[in-house]
Amino acid sequence: MSGSAKIAYLGMVFAFASVHPAIACDVGARGVHDASSHLFQSSASPESSGFETVIPISVESGEVIVNVTINGRGPFPMMFDTGSVEAVSPETAAALGLEVEGSATARGSGEGTVPIAFTRVLKMRLGNAEWLDQAVPVLPLPRFLTDRGSRPPLAGFVGRELLARFAVRLDYEARTMTLASAQEFRYRGIGTCVSLVFDDKIPVVYAAADGLVGRFEIDTGSTGALVLRHRFVEQHGFGARHPSVLSIKSGGIDGVFETIVTRLDGFSIANAELDRPVAEFPSSGKSGLPGADVDGSIGSQILRQFVITFDYSRHELWFERSAVFGTPTMQWKTGFQAVKADTPGFRVVTVFPNSPAAAAGIRVGDVIIEVDGLPAESIGQAEFTDLMRRPDGTLVSLSIVRDGTTWPVALILKELLP
Repeated sequence: MSGSAKIAYLGMVFAFASVHPAIACDVGARGVHDASSHLFQSSASPESSGFETVIPISVESGEVIVNVTINGRGPFPMMFDTGSVEAVSPETAAALGLEVEGSATARGSGEGTVPIAFTRVLKMRLGNAEWLDQAVPVLPLPRFLTDRGSRPPLAGFVGRELLARFAVRLDYEARTMTLASAQEFRYRGIGTCVSLVFDDKIPVVYAAADGLVGRFEIDTGSTGALVLRHRFVEQHGFGARHPSVLSIKSGGIDGVFETIVTRLDGFSIANAELDRPVAEFPSSGKSGLPGADVDGSIGSQILRQFVITFDYSRHELWFERSAVFGTPTMQWKTGFQAVKADTPGFRVVTVFPNSPAAAAGIRVGDVIIEVDGLPAESIGQAEFTDLMRRPDGTLVSLSIVRDGTTWPVALILKELLP
């Protein structure tokens, strides 16, 4: 499942001015320094105006999870999502004893809506970085987003307020996030600068899919590679040019919807070309992207191929190619999709014909209760996805329940979009 977690503009977040795309990064004033030097001018204490704090992160099927303390309690596992405002789940609000009031709606990737309420958080802390006194939406989240097996469930999101106050360096491979005071920050790496614009508070860059330039949201909350807006697909005939497709189910805060998956010829960003990336787009007239007027979004399977520095105060993103640059993006290797919803196990919702799952006899409605000897209740949704994305040829042993009977199933992973 795509775990793309979207929150449309909720009316209370930090306001950024729109920036014309012709504005370029101010590279000349700073120059380029050796990569081994500090990225920051200062490593002062948190009490001063400038400091650096390095935070360990967990990368779970591409989702970046950080431990955040809220009002001095926790830590709570929260997703770092550039497409989201700070938000907490109702369970987190209750655990903290927060007063919840008001009502509104949030729009998700499937263009459905979910009800939300609001609360006030006095302090969030991530490493040595703090941001204070925020109005925060209380957002009910589906189980396939929050479930982390035997680990504490996802408590909510951090995003725009953090990025408004701090420069953020995200290194997927090193499993670290580095924060610095936005006022004191100066980039000192060897990366390529890309101008950052904002649309409906969403971070947007210009990039090219199959050589066609468009506006693309940077979305660390997406576990995929690319999502294309239906309008962009229709306008440029992507469906006709790439007829080899899969029909899958994708999910957001508003539930599950149908999506087409294919491979493009290439994708260009930050003077880098990625060959044959996987791209998703809605199978119906739905846009597939809430809120902002963009042509697509860039998810973790592409973002992880770079070390990325977010400098919202200067409207800049800096891209450094990571050690895994050039790694092929992937989709599903089993031929089935399964989610945790109404059972402790993973309920199968899709089986592709002529796939390893179909050959193994897996059916829609089967419930997977064991994976490679591990009970399903101990495995989170993201961990389950990672297990199903191991190298081609990997043997996966499952136990499934069908009509009250438990069956052993073995299948061999193989990429379905070669």
